[in-house]
Amino acid sequence: MESKWVKIFYKRQFEMFAYLHEYSEHYLDWAKEIEQQVNQPFQSVLEIGAGNGHLAKAVASLGKDVTTVELVPELVDFARQDEPKGVTSICASFYDVDINDSFDVLLYIDGFGVDGDDEQLYLLDRINQWLKPNGVGLIDIYNPNYWKKSAGQKMYVDPSKSVLRKYDYDQENHRMVDTWWEEGAPDDTYTQSLACYKPNEIESLCHQAGLTIVDWFPGGAMDWDEWKYNPKSSLEDCLSYRIKVIKS
Repeated sequence: MESKWVKIFYKRQFEMFAYLHEYSEHYLDWAKEIEQQVNQPFQSVLEIGAGNGHLAKAVASLGKDVTTVELVPELVDFARQDEPKGVTSICASFYDVDINDSFDVLLYIDGFGVDGDDEQLYLLDRINQWLKPNGVGLIDIYNPNYWKKSAGQKMYVDPSKSVLRKYDYDQENHRMVDTWWEEGAPDDTYTQSLACYKPNEIESLCHQAGLTIVDWFPGGAMDWDEWKYNPKSSLEDCLSYRIKVIKS
């Protein structure tokens, strides 16, 4: 069900950048932020689109039991190399993975929108099924206002300045487009494209899936005039925002 670019992009991204392999204390900061946003006692966590497993490791270090679902085998293999007690890594698509358990918390951090509205609605339905009756979901949503303004911006991705990226915006399908290439090889590109939703649009999708948004957490935004990233921004201007959902 996933778009064809998904596995290719994230596999290549992981292979190219050594810094993606390194665990840092930033992950623990993010885990503590998640704990604050959940704002109720919890033990079991399901993280979908879990990437290299570092966030799951950090959440587990807070005494939680974490199950992860990741599509790219290389990322799952890497996560399993240093898998701590309390983490279970599953290599599968979150569209068809067979998980019969329910969880106190579901996390989908930085990645919602890989396909169209129908697929995202189906995924939200699954999220509803995975949540316990009093469970909480935290999902990062890309903001169309930011990505429209960012179209055409180009920058280096890594400190060595060996890889570049360019942002664009697909007006017809309301998707951010993020194209990467190595310095000196501009024709050999790889691209991710993620659906963007205004607050009322994602609220409508969640409602159709039997979920209610009970809180909003705006993320940061790049100031393109000053060429400076501001870690906190408004819901109107942020790069992405996190929604907190419960069963309706």
